[in-house]
Amino acid sequence: MTMTKNKRARGVTLVEIAIVLVIIGLLLGGVLKGQELINNAKVRSIADRQNSIKVAWFAFIDRFQALPGDYVYANQYIPGAINGAGNGIIVQKESPIAFQHLTGAGYLRCPQCTYSAAVTGETPSAFNSLQNTYGGIMAIFHDGAYYATPGGAAAAGSARLQVHTGNSIPSNIAAEVDRKIDDGIANSGDVVFSEYAPVAAARPTGNGKQCMTSSQTTNTPAKTNDTGTTWYRHAQAQPPVEQNCGLGVNI
Repeated sequence: MTMTKNKRARGVTLVEIAIVLVIIGLLLGGVLKGQELINNAKVRSIADRQNSIKVAWFAFIDRFQALPGDYVYANQYIPGAINGAGNGIIVQKESPIAFQHLTGAGYLRCPQCTYSAAVTGETPSAFNSLQNTYGGIMAIFHDGAYYATPGGAAAAGSARLQVHTGNSIPSNIAAEVDRKIDDGIANSGDVVFSEYAPVAAARPTGNGKQCMTSSQTTNTPAKTNDTGTTWYRHAQAQPPVEQNCGLGVNI
């Protein structure tokens, strides 16, 4: 006679559940830490790019006694360069020439910022200008239209010479860049929120309200023409992060 034994189903013990939870926690922690490291690297990349352009800018002025993009004798001293207007002002369509002068003089690495790419009066693009970490088109020009308060245009006669990061930067990254190299306030100091993008369709809309809040700790939206302290959209806002923001950094 064959004997059979009943085998009871073995349950999962508390120890095994605890081990699984620990493993899940470690995996989640690693993912979050990895994302934090990626964000920190992007913040450093944007901040370092701004600083390197400013260093290149002043080195060019010290050497040629003229503004990059405005140098009237550029073609004589920088091989293949386009001469600037010599009026002391860099407008948006002269920004590619500024990048070309800095590149041709050896102060900037920008393979696309060449004689064949930059032509007089050309709008900044990926073919003639630097790009930020997120693919936004950068520019250098005297800006009196896109920076400062969420209300939009700056006061007449107050145009600032700025390095523009371009659009496509998440608001939390923009805030961290501002904190890293300035005061962390979106409409104050040498680093401010900017709506600039070379193509109007790519610009942050609604006077920057998507990128900012009027409170550092709540989700109160920024108001049109809000002249008070304005903060970049943060984790407590709804939605937590706006993905299409930009900065203007004073030179």
